[in-house]
Amino acid sequence: MSLAITNYFASAISEQSSKPTMRAANAGIMLLVVVCICALIGYLLGSLVGLPIAIGLAGLIIGPIVGIAFVRSRFRDL
Repeated sequence: MSLAITNYFASAISEQSSKPTMRAANAGIMLLVVVCICALIGYLLGSLVGLPIAIGLAGLIIGPIVGIAFVRSRFRDL
């Protein structure tokens, strides 16, 4: 009887969805990281030119657009 119960729970666990949990949280973190990276790249490129704040802000404005594109390509089913 113990073996039958174990097999029942093992089959119930294996039938669960194979998608990882917390996908929305992962998408949000990914969006935030991409925005920060775009702002940092804009700041660094602006430092080379002499306009770090202006081009950094441009990177901060472009960041959400690029971030949404990345999140959409990675998490199509959300």
